[in-house]
Amino acid sequence: MPSDSQILATLQQAAQEVGLEVRATTPVEALRAEVRTRIRQWMHEGRAGEMDYLAAAAPLLEDPRAWKDWAQSMVLVALPYAREAGSFRGGGRVARYALGRDYHNLIGKRLERLGKRLRAAGLVDRFRACTDAAPLAEREWAIQAHTGWRGKNTLLLDPDFGPWVLLGELLVDAPLPDYRKPVRRWASCGSCTRCLDICPTGALDAAWSLDARLCLSYLTIELRGAIPHELRPALGEWVFGCDLCLEVCPFGDHAGEHDAEWGRLPALDELRLEDLLGLDEARFAAHFQGSPLRRPGRAGLARNACVALGNLGRGEAELSLALEQDPAALVRGHAAWALGRLDARAALEAAWAKEQDAEVRDEIDRALAEARGG
Repeated sequence: MPSDSQILATLQQAAQEVGLEVRATTPVEALRAEVRTRIRQWMHEGRAGEMDYLAAAAPLLEDPRAWKDWAQSMVLVALPYAREAGSFRGGGRVARYALGRDYHNLIGKRLERLGKRLRAAGLVDRFRACTDAAPLAEREWAIQAHTGWRGKNTLLLDPDFGPWVLLGELLVDAPLPDYRKPVRRWASCGSCTRCLDICPTGALDAAWSLDARLCLSYLTIELRGAIPHELRPALGEWVFGCDLCLEVCPFGDHAGEHDAEWGRLPALDELRLEDLLGLDEARFAAHFQGSPLRRPGRAGLARNACVALGNLGRGEAELSLALEQDPAALVRGHAAWALGRLDARAALEAAWAKEQDAEVRDEIDRALAEARGG
């Protein structure tokens, strides 16, 4: 029987071979009572918005054994992704984690290879690779295992990379040694409130408190319907996610540059925001294959592009065509809003005469009423 130190050495070596670093190993058990209470309260207050899958998965989030009853230990890993800010050609910002390869695929495949190596070494039999797509409260586990601490922006802050890390976990059916690094004394945000101050919608309504319904990442990715009118100007030119509260975090100042690890999606250099409005489903799928940008779907990304174009004050011809021809009422409605920002009354009036969808007609009416000079 190998010793604990031998098991950990084998684990660390296997992880290094597949391109991962083990941050901690911990027994699988229920989350602490105060954490479970906080998660329940957050959902009860409606702060999860339309993310109903979180409520459905609540028992699994609280105790992974309710999902995988064979799980005995969890291996926690993290990959840094700090890189230069990026956007579509000519503008339209994209969160840095989504500029290249989909982290679900990259981390998930590496964890699968790690699990197979551990099985070959006789340390485990069953295993399950997890990213944030799994019903696992990974941030809570990372904090509980001392891999970092909770920032006031609610994100995990890594001692080395600040908020610029993506997490992964491997559930295994063996009792691995409990390995956790000691918490550093300076692991605290102190009096800093930069992340709270920069949030354009007030989603960070207090330290360590997030109302997802106001978060730009939620609005541009998770929300399936119309973006509330009062929040659209706050999106600026963000079309997928938001990095504002990460960019101002002082703990990320020395996170390094990891562009080569993640690559860059060619579509970002090929397409303008205006081009997103002309994509059909097939071309959308081709441009964004293997990218997180597929998450909101064609209509969702086009909706976001409409808002960004309205805020940037450009794209009247493409917005007018989208208002007239896009098959999704969601896109036509947001195109109308953007045209109102551009004072394109002629296009709005022409579309109103033909539009059959009541909600889109309401958007056109509102845009006409609010258009400059109206």
